[in-house]
Amino acid sequence: MAYSMTLKLTASQLEERRHQLDRAGFHAWLSSIILLVVVYLYRRLFHSLLLSSKSPLSPSGSQQVSQLQLFLRRAAWVLRVTYIPEFGPLSVQLVALVYTGWLLSLTLRHTGDDYMHLTKAFGHVAISQLPMHYLLSLKHTTYSPLEWATGLTHERLNSVHRIFGRLVHAFLAAHAILYLRFFVKMGLLPKRIKDLDVRLGILAFWMFNFLGLLSLPMVRRKMYHVIFYRGHVLLSALVIPVLWAHVPYTRFYVAQVAAIWILGGLLRRSGLTNVEDIQCENLPGTQLVRVRLLVDKKSSLASAAPGQHVYIRRRKGGVMTGPKTPFSIANVQPSAGQDGKAETVEVMLVLRNMGGPGTSFLVAAAASKKPRLKDAARDEIQIEGPYGEASVYMPSILGSDATNPVLLVAGGIGATYVLPIYLALLASRRRRRRGGRQLIKMVWLVKTLADAQWGLEFLASRSREGLELDVDIYITLSSSTDGPDIPTTSSSLPSLLKNKGLNIHQLGHRPNLAPIIDEVFLASSSSSSSSSSPGSLALPDPDPEEVTVFVCGPRGLSSAVRGIVGRRVISEGRRVSWFEEVFGFGGR
Repeated sequence: MAYSMTLKLTASQLEERRHQLDRAGFHAWLSSIILLVVVYLYRRLFHSLLLSSKSPLSPSGSQQVSQLQLFLRRAAWVLRVTYIPEFGPLSVQLVALVYTGWLLSLTLRHTGDDYMHLTKAFGHVAISQLPMHYLLSLKHTTYSPLEWATGLTHERLNSVHRIFGRLVHAFLAAHAILYLRFFVKMGLLPKRIKDLDVRLGILAFWMFNFLGLLSLPMVRRKMYHVIFYRGHVLLSALVIPVLWAHVPYTRFYVAQVAAIWILGGLLRRSGLTNVEDIQCENLPGTQLVRVRLLVDKKSSLASAAPGQHVYIRRRKGGVMTGPKTPFSIANVQPSAGQDGKAETVEVMLVLRNMGGPGTSFLVAAAASKKPRLKDAARDEIQIEGPYGEASVYMPSILGSDATNPVLLVAGGIGATYVLPIYLALLASRRRRRRGGRQLIKMVWLVKTLADAQWGLEFLASRSREGLELDVDIYITLSSSTDGPDIPTTSSSLPSLLKNKGLNIHQLGHRPNLAPIIDEVFLASSSSSSSSSSPGSLALPDPDPEEVTVFVCGPRGLSSAVRGIVGRRVISEGRRVSWFEEVFGFGGR
């Protein structure tokens, strides 16, 4: 249908167009809320039923799985695969595609051949999506309706935030381009460009253009601290008053955006913890720095779940100056005071010196002659957090009586996420074991043995508590290119731990992970078969136990592990719980 720029409308028709525009914006705003409710109902009512190991058609207690459930299990695995890292798993992209089509239908509905109706509708629908877009950017999601509905934290919702950003930008671009085309065609541009509402609209449009440019993966990853972070925070705040003053019809949504932006700042400020003491040390033969931070025992960090992370930032004169840099929490333990009582909590981090502004202060502190920087810590360092999806899934995993096999794979510094989870699982298994042996295996790939030294010390301290280890460490650099020798007192750790389940393999290349992963899946099958009743027939187990997999490391390692595990899911319909942490800012 051809749209007319010269359509003459009566006063009643103009009023009706205004009502329809308001209705389109409201329906679009309501659609995002309805989508959350649908996701919540699916998670609560249908997800466990559809993917359950038992067929609703099978007798009670039978482990026979239906063909429908096998199909759904395979489909769920494919939909959870991330083919385009920028926009999350395939399921998110498909839902986003359908949702975009729905918003387009709301935009085009009742426009007829009215060019201005179409132009204004793009703007209304775009602004109506901003509250959800800003809500998706909140890092503190403990009381967020998004976490309540989806069960996901900021780390997983960040890809949805990027999709919403592209969607809003595209609709606003259509709104601005259609308006400018109208002004040019009708010869109104010289006159209208002087009007405040048009100038504010163009200013907002270019703000969103710069936000979109800064959000490009190549810009975000190469200049995260210098350009992306500061520009994103500044422009996302400045665009709010510009949109408010642009037109009065969308202020219902802009007011929500302002409230969410302020709420996000308050929540992050409430999550700040002052540091009472800090100790930094370079780990010999590596580019790693170990940081020990002492915080008050009443801090939320004292109850951090294994696998969570924190943000560290400097401040000068009460003003936060540096970038907030995320680091995985390697360990949290009480720290006794002079009277022997635990007055503080020690938070241990292990970070790799990448030369960026987020780590430069800590690296300099490690190299200084004053390793303890108590005054500097109290005045300049703050911790924000803990954050991370581990707070959602780890309590239920550690609190369950499940004995299914668990595989944990770490690459390099990714062990700061994997190792605390591994040790927590071992401790939980020892507390809850009722006979039998649960397979909990950790595989750690490092370039040199020195890179694993901090972890070996950690494992040694825990093995003295009676934990039975099952850890394989693979050295991927050849001995000729290995780093400097580690201290003699530390180099004896591998031999001490060997009898307790630690194996170190000097390969000089990345190992073939397929046999290792297959071993875990075979253990799942044999464990499930042995758990059948003594009088039952010796039939092949139709639905082996679920396998839980944790992965953290470079994207290539995660992709390799997912590919091997995926073959088991697709070919055999195996049940897998997959938890993945990815390096880098905006890595998901």
